[in-house]
Amino acid sequence: MDEGHDTRMHIGDLVRAAVPDASRVTVRRAQLGASGVTTVLGDGRPCEVDGEVDGLDESLERLRELSYRKGKGTWFSCELEFTSGSRGHGCRADGEAMPFALVEPAAALGELTMFPRDVPPEWLLAALPTAMPFGLPVPLLDERPWHSPFDEHRPAPPITGEVSYTPAAGMTARVAGHEEDSEPVPGQRLLWLGERPDDPDAEAVVLTVHEETYYLARHPEGATDGGLRSLTLDGATLRVELTPRAADRLRTETVFEVRLDLPAESMATVRAAVPGMLGRLTDGPQLLGF
Repeated sequence: MDEGHDTRMHIGDLVRAAVPDASRVTVRRAQLGASGVTTVLGDGRPCEVDGEVDGLDESLERLRELSYRKGKGTWFSCELEFTSGSRGHGCRADGEAMPFALVEPAAALGELTMFPRDVPPEWLLAALPTAMPFGLPVPLLDERPWHSPFDEHRPAPPITGEVSYTPAAGMTARVAGHEEDSEPVPGQRLLWLGERPDDPDAEAVVLTVHEETYYLARHPEGATDGGLRSLTLDGATLRVELTPRAADRLRTETVFEVRLDLPAESMATVRAAVPGMLGRLTDGPQLLGF
């Protein structure tokens, strides 16, 4: 699981819903200790939704926690950019520059209490109080982000720098296969569409059905056990429409197209297999063009 990626995707869902008419939505967060300011812009213009999007500040604070690395701290400012009609996003973070023109001593102390650094920036050291302020929130001492040893193997949000995500919108299938009563699960039906034959690392889409349950997987990215809204066979293109949650699991856009570069016999197999597998489900996706 990449919680940083999932958190950025959730932030995108929140702000796209809050500013539905904008072609580009930008979210900026500046934070030091427990003090933070969030700004939302639609097509470069400030929006009235600032501070009013339920769950937005909490998600940004969680993203900041996930960015923390032992001895290095976390970012002070972060900018996320989302484009209408896409699940993609860009992220820019800065873990060195002052997030505010005026840094409060309590916020500086809270920052180093929550996110310790081996070498804090000079401006952060200069802002520290000469004595323990009475107003320092005590819970900060007990809420330092916890990280398991496995976190080091997950892609982390940047502390300083950029990261971008462009979900896949399609692939070309040059090989197909259909199996019924698959081992080791009797009664399981399976259809797979692969980019290259005899290549275990090649991209592939696999549809599996067993009783009233279906699974859609995109190798090697992920799988979903729901969220398939429709399958459309349009000539030599199989169009897959997904819910946002399912698309995120597969690392694709909500509309994913599989271009079928298949021989006639394999095309006939696909045309017959999909209704035979999904048409039996009481709550299956809509099938068009089969």
